[in-house]
Amino acid sequence: MRSGEGFKQLRKERGVSQRKLTEGICARSTLATFENEGSHLSVELCSKLFDRLNIRINTYFSMISDDFDSKRAEFSAFKKSTIVEDIEELQQKKQDYFTLYTSTRDFYWFNLYLHSERIISQLTDSFSYETFKQAHKRDITTVKKYLNKVENWSHFEFAVFSNSIWYFDLDFIRLIKKRLEKNDKTSVEDKKELYASFLLNMSSYCLEYGHFELIEPLKEELFELSDYTNMYWKIMSSYQLSLAGELLDPPSASKAETLSHIKVYEQMGEEDHYQNMVKYRKRLIEKHKKGEPS
Repeated sequence: MRSGEGFKQLRKERGVSQRKLTEGICARSTLATFENEGSHLSVELCSKLFDRLNIRINTYFSMISDDFDSKRAEFSAFKKSTIVEDIEELQQKKQDYFTLYTSTRDFYWFNLYLHSERIISQLTDSFSYETFKQAHKRDITTVKKYLNKVENWSHFEFAVFSNSIWYFDLDFIRLIKKRLEKNDKTSVEDKKELYASFLLNMSSYCLEYGHFELIEPLKEELFELSDYTNMYWKIMSSYQLSLAGELLDPPSASKAETLSHIKVYEQMGEEDHYQNMVKYRKRLIEKHKKGEPS
């Protein structure tokens, strides 16, 4: 990947046009030539463009170096360890990730460290997000500081947030939502998809922690963003709203109504996904209804 191509990829991930990025800094054609033909940009000009994108120079160079490929390879190995639930290997990886973070200050490794810590806890302890939050207050503060300082999120920041949303308080999530509404609820398809994924994650958070009254507005927002190409958003948000109705006292929805929204997955041969949603519903019913029949 040429340096201009790497810069173009990072800019597009953040949904920033060439014209907006270069305003008051340089001619748009200067950036276009750099991105498309790999021409030279001065250090001073690069620094100004990086600052406006809220990209660290080391993040940029990781995109155009072998380090980027090695990170992808390591993440694949990490996912494999989680699938087979190899606790011993995950323990070693957790230590390695934290060591890499302390030596490089690259947040990529901190994210994997905390992610592996949570998975190990889920596999070895009587796990609850509440207990995990108490035990990892400093780590969670580190994640919040990182997300707060990056104004224009890329796919990486959205992934970090998705992995970590369960640790945050609702006020912080609402602040994030306001910022994302401004920057990412756009017609740019990449950004719109990331924002919709955030809304689904927020709705799951509200189900987990009992903020049922917030789920209907989230569903309405997802319906506004949806069309025939992303029916998944409508299906899942309808399922979440119905499940919230079941969890109310008295309930305003039934088990049959909730499961009817996801029946399409079973009908289309996606039995595993359907069963995961059935188990998810059962867990939340048992959590919020204190073991009542589900």
